[in-house]
Amino acid sequence: MQTIQPVSAQLSNLYTGTQPRMLVTLLNTDLQKPVLRVRLRLSIKGTTAALRSRDYGYYPVIPLDAGIPVQLSLNDLAPYFDINNLEVSGIPRAQLQQNGKLPDGFYTFCMEVVEERSGQLVSNEKTGCAPPVWISTSEPPLLNLPRKGEAVAFRDPLNIIFNWTPRHMGSPNAAFQTEYEFTLAELWDTGILPEAAFGTVPPLYQTTTNATTLLYGPAEPPLLPGKRYAWRIRAKARQGVDEFDVFLNNGYSEIFYFTLQEDCQPPQQVSATVADGRISINWMPQPKMFEYIVEYREQGKDNAEWFNVKTNSNAVTIYDAVPGRRYEYRVGGYCTLGNKTLGDLHGFTVPAQDTARNKNCGLLPDIKIANQTAIQQLLPDDQIMAGDFPVRLLQVSGAGSFTGYGYITIPFLGYNRLKVKFENIKVNTDRQLIGGVIMTTFDPLEKQVVSVDTVVQAFSDLAGVINDLARLAIDEDYLAIKELTEQIKEMAEEELPEALKDRMTEAADNMEQAKQEYDEAKKAYDAATTPEEKAEAKKKMEAAEQKFEDAKKEVTAVNKEKEKLVKDATKIIIKAIKELHAEAEALQNRENEYAAAREKAAAITATTDNNSATGILIIRTEKITVGDKDQQAFNDITAPVQNIRLFKSYSTFRKIINAINSHYADRTDADIESDVALNGKKMVKDVLDGLYKNQPEEEIKARVKEYLFITICKIGDQL
Repeated sequence: MQTIQPVSAQLSNLYTGTQPRMLVTLLNTDLQKPVLRVRLRLSIKGTTAALRSRDYGYYPVIPLDAGIPVQLSLNDLAPYFDINNLEVSGIPRAQLQQNGKLPDGFYTFCMEVVEERSGQLVSNEKTGCAPPVWISTSEPPLLNLPRKGEAVAFRDPLNIIFNWTPRHMGSPNAAFQTEYEFTLAELWDTGILPEAAFGTVPPLYQTTTNATTLLYGPAEPPLLPGKRYAWRIRAKARQGVDEFDVFLNNGYSEIFYFTLQEDCQPPQQVSATVADGRISINWMPQPKMFEYIVEYREQGKDNAEWFNVKTNSNAVTIYDAVPGRRYEYRVGGYCTLGNKTLGDLHGFTVPAQDTARNKNCGLLPDIKIANQTAIQQLLPDDQIMAGDFPVRLLQVSGAGSFTGYGYITIPFLGYNRLKVKFENIKVNTDRQLIGGVIMTTFDPLEKQVVSVDTVVQAFSDLAGVINDLARLAIDEDYLAIKELTEQIKEMAEEELPEALKDRMTEAADNMEQAKQEYDEAKKAYDAATTPEEKAEAKKKMEAAEQKFEDAKKEVTAVNKEKEKLVKDATKIIIKAIKELHAEAEALQNRENEYAAAREKAAAITATTDNNSATGILIIRTEKITVGDKDQQAFNDITAPVQNIRLFKSYSTFRKIINAINSHYADRTDADIESDVALNGKKMVKDVLDGLYKNQPEEEIKARVKEYLFITICKIGDQL
């Protein structure tokens, strides 16, 4: 028994085609039987599936002359692979009938010889099995260039590079001769998904190549500017004229699409200069472009995010590149609205940071802005300059006057990010701040200040950290992930109710643990020497990555619960402020009544024998009479009034509560949380705990009023 490797997972490849993939050689060594009539029994044993010939199937009888070898292959073996003649275990029979493929794994192919009449096994067990073989189904190619949805610059003559990456080179299927069928189609209907439209139009161009790069030039059918095109690759495994089905999805890759731009050449003579941590990029002007864009990202880092800087001049400066790292960038622009053309990739390296730099930290830069023409549109991910600080916009609204939030990158704090917010700012067409104020969401207690040597670029509040978390991939540096998870746990301790804090802490721990598991699996994958070792390591990597993503989702979910609780807490606090304000006004009215009653009592007391006990009695009697108030009402007045007067003046209390009421009564956001005077974060956290435990609103509100009352009294004493 002999199998010719590699062996395809498709069973039909073993008995069809022009070249045999399985050979069975029979030799009758019993010279006393000149002719031996036999039939065969096939068995295939694998790690997950097993097939065996049925004893009562129809098989042709094979006559064997003594001493003369007989070799069987292809059509001779076809009856033994007939699904109706096989017993199947380990996989559903319907699955085998549908695709005729064996699952990936190690398999041993054996053949037994049985004498036709007696049914006696006459074959040699040792020579009846071929050596074990590894059978695997490979992924189709991964498309690279042009990128999915990319706008490709028009060039005359046409010169577009298509590139893809094979994903079968680490498997036995690499032994096949692989060729790639390239198909390009023009998409006429732009109203439906490109992937769906691709199958509805005939190919514009189709060819076959053995390379993984194809140059589409002037010799190919011309492409029209402004049109959308889609392309895909089909991998085919061949030996001679025979084709083998060893790829998933019949070898078809994903469908990529691109738009061929109008005749809009990208800028030329692009150069980058690095000095003092700033990267100046220059290029020759392109007269057809009304706006330029420079896109840059960290090089050699999986899933690295593209950042961009837009300008109307032929130069930009990048301020937030991290020292000691290498970046790739490309320069492009817009000839028509909404159609971006990008040039080739270039690179620059930022030198490691010099500790002697930033000597002038704290000195205001001398920046003179001559351009006062306001830009009318800004989008998320745009970068503007506030003085000499780059501001990356995360959310922005408005036209001409903008409101939103983002972050700044601070070189003298280790290139860390600090969250900022802005309202009604104006920016010129050079994307420089010319009106309004951009403010950091800074904590005066310095809880948001990060150490200079920290490696984490994160905002200093929980929402900002989670925003950074969304961009974090598992293949980031372990130290970056560890620092971020520690920051999440620290902020959870400060801001969240106990139950939510436990969930957040557990999720952060899971992220860190998943990163460790991923790194260990990746080391095992890189060191693997056999396909099964690689498969096992890859499985562990995927499991760790899934665990990492699940933990990220849990962190986001907990934060959303916290945000809802904060909104509800803010409403309760505002209600408490309003009620306390109303009670203060009522106290003022009642004290006025009390003052009037005291004046009357003093007049009446003057006509008595000045007995103090009689005077007190007259005061109470007069108080009961004036305004029809009862004794209990009088007693209710005296206690709070005594407390209020602990800080010298009741009018001070009224001024403070009036100020608080006017500042917060109409608020619907969570600004109270960061209020320094009221220590709002502590108060909000107490309310969050109550809400999370489903305590009655009135009970929570009563605690807030008591807390506010005590705080106001302390402020009054200071005044």
